[in-house]
Amino acid sequence: MLAIKPRLYQEKILATAVKGNTLVVLPTGLGKTLIAIMLGIIKQKSGKVVFLAPTKPLVEQHAKTIEEVTGITPAVLHGRIPFEKRKSLWENSSWIVETPQTLQNDLLRGLSIENVSLMVFDEAHRAVGDYAYVYIAQKYLEEGREPHILALTASPGSDEDKIREVLDNLAIKYIEVRTEDDEDVKPYVKEKMIQWVVVELPPVYREVVKKVKEVVKHYLEVLKKMGIIESADVSAVRRRELIELQPKVVGDPDAMVAVAAAIKASHAWEVLETQSMEAYRRFLEKLSRDRGRASREVYRLLPEPLPVEHPKMKKLIELLQGNEQAIVFANFADQVDLIVEKLRKHGISCEKFIGQRQGMSQKEQKRIIEKFRKGEFRVLVSTSIGEEGIDLPSVSLIVFYEPVPSAIRFVQRKGRLRRGGKIYILLTKGSREHAYLYAAKAKERRMVKLLKSLRPQLKVQTTLEAFEKVGEPFIIADDREIGIAKLLGAKIRRIEVGDFIISDRVAVERKTAKDFVDSIIDGRLFEQVAELKKAYERPVLIIEGFDLYSHRAVHPNAIRGAIASLVVDWNIPVVFTRDAEETAAFLKAMARREHEAGRAPAIRVPKGESLEEQQELLVSALPGINLTLARRLLKKFKSPLRVFNATLTELMEVEGIGGKKAREIKKVLEEEYGCW
Repeated sequence: MLAIKPRLYQEKILATAVKGNTLVVLPTGLGKTLIAIMLGIIKQKSGKVVFLAPTKPLVEQHAKTIEEVTGITPAVLHGRIPFEKRKSLWENSSWIVETPQTLQNDLLRGLSIENVSLMVFDEAHRAVGDYAYVYIAQKYLEEGREPHILALTASPGSDEDKIREVLDNLAIKYIEVRTEDDEDVKPYVKEKMIQWVVVELPPVYREVVKKVKEVVKHYLEVLKKMGIIESADVSAVRRRELIELQPKVVGDPDAMVAVAAAIKASHAWEVLETQSMEAYRRFLEKLSRDRGRASREVYRLLPEPLPVEHPKMKKLIELLQGNEQAIVFANFADQVDLIVEKLRKHGISCEKFIGQRQGMSQKEQKRIIEKFRKGEFRVLVSTSIGEEGIDLPSVSLIVFYEPVPSAIRFVQRKGRLRRGGKIYILLTKGSREHAYLYAAKAKERRMVKLLKSLRPQLKVQTTLEAFEKVGEPFIIADDREIGIAKLLGAKIRRIEVGDFIISDRVAVERKTAKDFVDSIIDGRLFEQVAELKKAYERPVLIIEGFDLYSHRAVHPNAIRGAIASLVVDWNIPVVFTRDAEETAAFLKAMARREHEAGRAPAIRVPKGESLEEQQELLVSALPGINLTLARRLLKKFKSPLRVFNATLTELMEVEGIGGKKAREIKKVLEEEYGCW
């Protein structure tokens, strides 16, 4: 029995989620978690219900909500609990809440995910790149007896490629999206007044801003002369674009300095224009302590700060003169400190709320939120940590110290105003902030339109057969290579030898330039090469990156000698790639050639020289069995023949072998050849 009566739109969304893997997009405060709990109650009859959330405070919040709504006390798992105890809690609990990082680590240590009947991915927009959600979902889809995914987010963003990546990674079949304007949601949404508050910089302040912009323009012109960018227009080049240039200029010291200096100057401009003169002064202090060439150059060129206040601060104090509780969002932790300091001087009770990386422990975060909930202070001044998921008390006044160009963050911030009220967005006249606000609102509209258009197009692809039908080569990647595995769309396994398995005869060892040199120093290189040669007929080594000869401890001739030995003595091709994207492209090219020749990937271990090694090799050829599991099987059954003759139940008694894996083994051993 639920302690909360579900709303009509929640019941409608639940009716879809019951059918299969579903992405639920619902603004903050409108009950995504309750939908997940209701689905969990339905699914708990057939297995475990697992809630995943990105942070420990969110995990604890979900656990508390589950207990309040259902009376069920879930197991709360995190990294501070020893693995053996976590494993015991996992095996003996029907409801589990934990962070994805903890679960990923446990899966890599052999934890079985087979009996999970529902996996809830909170803040599902994170399921991209090499984030732990990606690995967990793939593992669950492969090993779960009847995998069922529910993905929750207030906003998956507005980038179509990123949204499709989330949908693919979580094998989403259905999408349920609601906004505050939808008819079945409107009755539960309180009216919000959103008002832009434009402030104008005083002339003396504008002069300093003008000088900083000139420094930015100087570095853009340097980059244009180098042929790195096409335009030196200060208003057209974004700092994000400059950041994306950094990996492209590695190996060219002058270009690296110019890009870094342009980024620092651009940041100084934004801080000065949108934050405060004091924040700008603090940034200059940090530059003065940095010994890097780019920092020294920029510090020398930037103008001195003046004793004048940004008009936003005065306007903020005016907006907070009432008696209601309020949240102020600011982008930078330094500015949060300055706002708190200024508000207290004007008699406004407030506390800061920042992330762990910025210096606030989880214990302190919980203490601050509890004090705010009890009304012990009136204004919470928060960085982006207050946007995502954490159950901040609902307030009637929110102030954005600056707008954000991100659709995700814009939606999450607005969601903190659950009871209705006012949202003020402070803008500096003539600044880039106007573009940020328009961008965020446009992205929010585009997100909703895009999600609704994607509904009929969804195609779930979870099997090898489906993967092969679209003409992509199949590659197996080691689970420590998740980043490139994602670019490849590869199957992820723990591989004993090599990083990528291309076919039954080709395996690839990938090393960054730094790792390659380090492996020469510590002797790993030729040990790994020897193992590769034992296991695969045609091993390949990829060296990724351009800083191969920058290691001070190793003479370039020693590096060249090692490469020459690999090519001449070991007969191993060495391929050089620029970055992860080029590595992935090269791996795909090799895989296509092998697959066209009818060769499929096969995980091998080095050819056994002793009888024991030959037995391990024989057993590890079974589906889903790596060297570790092969040794466990042989330890239990004493010989390969007894392993092959073991019953399904006997196989499942071995740690790391669940029902699905045991059935695959028996199928391979017992089905007649050619019947499939």
